[in-house]
Amino acid sequence: MAAKEPSTVQWTWSLLEPGLLLLYGMSYYARVNLEAVFKKGQLLAPILQTGRLRDEAFGRFWIAFSSPTHPSPLSPPPQITCSSDLIPSILAHASGLVLDVGPGTGTQLPLLRSPAIETIYGAEPCQGLHDELRERARAEGLAEKYRVLGCSVAAKELVPALAKEGLPAKDGEGNGKERGVFDSIICVRVLCSVPDLNRTVKDLYSLLKPGGKLLVVEHVVNPWRSSKGSLVARIAQAVYGLLGWSWFIGSCCLDRDTETALREAAEVDGGWEVGDLDRHFGSGPLPYVSGVLVKRS
Repeated sequence: MAAKEPSTVQWTWSLLEPGLLLLYGMSYYARVNLEAVFKKGQLLAPILQTGRLRDEAFGRFWIAFSSPTHPSPLSPPPQITCSSDLIPSILAHASGLVLDVGPGTGTQLPLLRSPAIETIYGAEPCQGLHDELRERARAEGLAEKYRVLGCSVAAKELVPALAKEGLPAKDGEGNGKERGVFDSIICVRVLCSVPDLNRTVKDLYSLLKPGGKLLVVEHVVNPWRSSKGSLVARIAQAVYGLLGWSWFIGSCCLDRDTETALREAAEVDGGWEVGDLDRHFGSGPLPYVSGVLVKRS
């Protein structure tokens, strides 16, 4: 289901909305730094511990931003109006052994209660989000099914973490079929912030079993050269990047060609068996791709 074309007011708001998020991110970073200096007496922390303070600030920001005030709908809405509307129909395909990449505070957990799902492993590197994530899992009745991994999805971190859980993912050369572990891998608004996009996507591909599904809802670089894109929106992406978007918003990048990375990851096996991705919101600075990619059996 495609989103209808935005009105002038909606388009203008879409250009300004990332700026509002950026201001929120900046305010949390400033607050954490001020607390470190004036409440905790850590006078040099803003200089010597910038990484820790940045992580703490983003953790607080994300908990507030992802509060259940405006949760994702539990079923596909009649009309797509925002990125959250894309998620239910995609996550409905999750089954078997599932890897939830960067789940944050677990805002998608209400969509993962299907009896077709056996176990879910949530790889979340931000330690400050773990308590909220576990609490959300308990609230959704998934405490026994959902296991939090305190690592990123980089193979050097994820493979040892999976080994501790008794999942023998091999960290070596070879095609993805030899290393497959998961029936479904979920990527929702997370590939924008991984350190090495191409390497990460290839690692995720290798962790899929033959016939496994990669469930994708990701914001991407604006396709401004195509009829579905916008030059103005692409310029807005660049401006927000220069203003520090990535620094204040958890290493998120607005200009990643995630669709190309996803397609190239499967070239080792001749491409995806099912490789359809839909594009949405191409007129704004937060365009999305979504779809279910199926690995060749």
